[in-house]
Amino acid sequence: MASKKYDVLFVRHNEKNYSAWAFQFEIFVTRKDLWGHVDGNTPAPDKDKDKVAYAKWAIKDAQVMAWILSSVDSNIVLNLRPYKTASTMWSYLKKIYSQNNAARRFQLEHNIANFKQDSLSISDFYS
Repeated sequence: MASKKYDVLFVRHNEKNYSAWAFQFEIFVTRKDLWGHVDGNTPAPDKDKDKVAYAKWAIKDAQVMAWILSSVDSNIVLNLRPYKTASTMWSYLKKIYSQNNAARRFQLEHNIANFKQDSLSISDFYS
């Protein structure tokens, strides 16, 4: 009997850990060959011209949306209600929670450099 694989997202997005969550989520969805639904590179087919292709796309997109919703804290879920595709949900989360901010990075590096263990700086402590 073959062993059953379970796919689990271990990091749950809680407003403070976007980078870790997004990193894990991207790997998870890429492994399912559905990253195009997240980054927008697999757009919806024209609903009027090809209903079958659209229906298949919509099922896959709904699966990705379900993964997003199940991997974020409940207080974030309600903010995602207006978004009807995985890529629009992803764009919203990235816009709101991604902190690609040089000033913030400098501040964090400065704080780390100033940590102390007893009376020693961290670098002196580990030397």
